Amino acid sequence: MAQHFIDLMDRFAAVRARAMFGGHGFYRDGVMFALLANGVLYLKVDDETRAIFTKCNLRPFSFAAKGRTVHLSYHEAPPQALEDPAEMAQWCALAWQAALRARDQPRNKRGGKSPAKSIDAEAMPGVAQAGRTDKRGGAPASAVPLDKLPNLGPRSVAALAAAGITSLDGLRRLGAVRAYVRTREFSPGVSLNLLWALEGALTGRPWQEVAVADRASLLMALEDAQRQG
Repeated sequence: MAQHFIDLMDRFAAVRARAMFGGHGFYRDGVMFALLANGVLYLKVDDETRAIFTKCNLRPFSFAAKGRTVHLSYHEAPPQALEDPAEMAQWCALAWQAALRARDQPRNKRGGKSPAKSIDAEAMPGVAQAGRTDKRGGAPASAVPLDKLPNLGPRSVAALAAAGITSLDGLRRLGAVRAYVRTREFSPGVSLNLLWALEGALTGRPWQEVAVADRASLLMALEDAQRQG
């Protein structure tokens, strides 16, 4: 079924699909913009495009977790797009732009939220508000040590250091998923809380938002990284 949608999206771009937990994620240039679950195609949305989908009565992707329903930032693709490659290309373009905005969201400015206090990601996921410079000293981000990031407490920093990751620059080079995989090789006890915290450190988002909005894509990327070894 994934190949059918890849073919349908061909007018939009060369798209790659990756298997994930009974479904598939669809990527352009390494950025996920669509999700196939239970035979239904969902497209990425954000604050700029969500109203377009809701006005068309296109439902969000949701799943049950810990007794509550969690909604991700993906909405159903419209029926007409499933039959018309030109229509699909237009809707994919909307999803693609939303995915790019999410990836490039300015740090410390998501929804006007205030930075959270420093906590240990292994005790509880944290919030990272790491900008391009250390505002207190003007140091470049590449020189910022991990213990200066708001969401990484001593245990998390120690686990990362054991894996050879000691700076924001090193974390950025690896990315959240690869950094998490490497850290777990040296410290098997680390939990997924660290993955949410690391992604938050790189994108300037609260862990709650990462754990909900990006859970599926991060777990899929983790599965892919583990499969590649």
